[in-house]
Amino acid sequence: MITSVSRSAVDPLKHNRGGRLHVLLSPKTVGTSAGFLGTFALSPGEVFLKHYHPYSEECFYVVKGEVVIEGDENTLVASEGTGVFIPKNEPHRLRNVGTEETVLVFFCSPLAPSPDQGHVMLEEAPSTTA
Repeated sequence: MITSVSRSAVDPLKHNRGGRLHVLLSPKTVGTSAGFLGTFALSPGEVFLKHYHPYSEECFYVVKGEVVIEGDENTLVASEGTGVFIPKNEPHRLRNVGTEETVLVFFCSPLAPSPDQGHVMLEEAPSTTA
């Protein structure tokens, strides 16, 4: 059966990596077996911490704004209408250096054996206690 999921029907994932991540199509939401798709938003100045995916390749499409993607080998700026490919095991950090919200559509494939194995974080969120 063909299925759809609205972004407004999905709560953003709760994590301290940065940004707002809405997973729309996944094994949990629609029973996908090849990968997962969603949207990702960063406010001006916001960073999604450095990480890599040991099982998945990641593809982004920039819907709105501009994002700096910092890898170990290179850094690139992707603006509205641009697609980006990140190979598995490639460390990367996403940064919104613009003045407006950045919105991306992402797709990761293949799936990791479990959701907690999908991201390997290389940075920790700064402490919010004084």
